Formats: sequence, C-alpha cells, structure tokens
Amino acid sequence: MTDFWQDLLQQQAMLSGNVDLQSNNYFAPLDEMGVLQVSGDDAESFLQNLLTNDVAVLAVNQAQLSGFCNVKGRLFALFLLVRLNDGYQILLPKNMCNLLQQRLSMYILRSKVTISDESEQLFCMGTITTSHTSTINIQSIVHPIDGNRFIFICEQHKLAVLISEFKQQGIQLAPKNSWEQLDIEVGLPMIWPQSKEKFTPQQVNLDLIGGVSFSKGCYPGQEVVARLHYLGKASRRLFIAEAKTNQLPNIADQITTQNGTIAGHIVSVQLIEKTVKLLLSLKLAASSTALLLNDGTAIKVEPSTVINSAE
Repeated sequence: MTDFWQDLLQQQAMLSGNVDLQSNNYFAPLDEMGVLQVSGDDAESFLQNLLTNDVAVLAVNQAQLSGFCNVKGRLFALFLLVRLNDGYQILLPKNMCNLLQQRLSMYILRSKVTISDESEQLFCMGTITTSHTSTINIQSIVHPIDGNRFIFICEQHKLAVLISEFKQQGIQLAPKNSWEQLDIEVGLPMIWPQSKEKFTPQQVNLDLIGGVSFSKGCYPGQEVVARLHYLGKASRRLFIAEAKTNQLPNIADQITTQNGTIAGHIVSVQLIEKTVKLLLSLKLAASSTALLLNDGTAIKVEPSTVINSAE
C-alpha cells in the first residue's frame, strides 16, 4: 500500500458517515476491491464456460455482474467482470481474490489462459456522480447496476492526478463505507469467504438484477440454477433491512424469528453511525414477520420492489 493511498484512507476515516450521498458528487477509494486479470487467446471461451452471465455480449470497457458457482449451484464468488482490449478483469473483494484464482485455475487445463492477481499493482477508485468527464488516460467503467457510479482502475503513479481532477470538478471525498452502503441500498449482494458456497443465485436475487443468463449454455451448477428458474419458485430471496444498533453482526450470521426459527442469513452488512444496514437472504414466508439478529436486536425489513415486479 502506498503512502499516498494510506493518507487518503486516513482522511476518509475522519469524515462523518452521516451524509446524503445523493445530494453531492463524491469519490471513494475502494480499498477492499481487488483485481484479477484473465488473459490469453482462450480467455473469452474459458470464462463463458464457467460464469453465470453471458460473457460474449460484453463490449470493451463495459462491465457486467456475474458469478461463479460450484457444481451444486451455490455461489463461490460474485464480481464485476470488465472486458479489456486484450482480456478481462474481475473486480471482487481482495480477500476472495486468491480463493477465486485458485478455483478458476483448476479449469484451465490446456486452455491458453493466464489468471493473475493484480491487486497490489492496480488501485480502484469509485465516484458517485451523475457524470464524469476525464481528461486523463485512466480506465473507467460505468457500474452495471447503478448508473450514477463509476469505477476507475489505475496504477499507483496516476492516483494523485486522478484525485486532483476529481477535486477540480467539485467531487468530494466520501466517508468510509459509503460505496458499500450504496451497494446495500441498491440491493447488490457480495460473496465473502464466510459466505462462499452458501447461496444459490436466486437466493441473493442475482437472476433479478442481470447477473444470470438463462440462454448462454452450460457452466458449473447451471442445471441447478436453471431448474430453480424454470420448474420452481425461489423459496428465499434478498431483502434490504436495517437494525438500530452500534454492534456490527457477522456475514453469514443467522436471522431468526421471535420463536427462534431460522429465517435466513446475512449477506452484506455495514455500520453507518448507529444503524446497521443489511442485505438478508430470507425465506419468503418469514420476510414479513418480526425478525431478530443473533443478539436479539429487532430488524426492519423493506418491502422488495424487485421481487414483487418479477414474481
């Protein structure tokens, strides 16, 4: 980690987390985001045979939400896939990079593919703004789920120039966890080491937010995912929720009803001031009942417009 990046993170940590992210333009260092690079002559076909989304439709400098499942249809990883002129980048939590790199490498066999972890060489920066015009040569993509967010991926020596440009355009440094807070607010799930292979795509709404193609062909776990789609109705779905507490629960913690029945699990969590923001994978039958965290704190679950419009 560079001194410049460390100083930026320290500045961010000193800011209040209680801001309206929709009222101004902000930028945020995405310190938890890592970068895997997939290159080689067979990179497209390699990824097309493994991921839940249709890699073939992805244009250069475009990103799509995608996942990688085990053979039982459980998500091993969730990420943004970015197409480059000469390959692909996978953007996901840094603590998932080595795990996913090792698992994908098992499928290379004779394919002309190289997978490398570039997380120490490339830095990710996010902006929360309706538009951003850059005058410098730095890779940027529009967030595929939230069109008011952009991700910039650059080398260390370009960081200072990029941030200087942000400030010249009136883009302010956002408080810590702002990016992750917005992920929760738009219902964007993530898989972490604690939750890998725990959820099907449907249980985290991946099929409802453009992360699954049902026409692209086979990939690990595809039969399970397709069967749930065509022959059944998902019994669990992703919900946005919050709890009034300053104690941060853990990823994959159980959510229970008042009588102690397991209703679901935590997918994502962030502490903003004295409120815990949550994404929960819940049984549909329990989503409208009184629910509790492990410590007994009451949870307020929002009605899901995504689920209601799809089902």
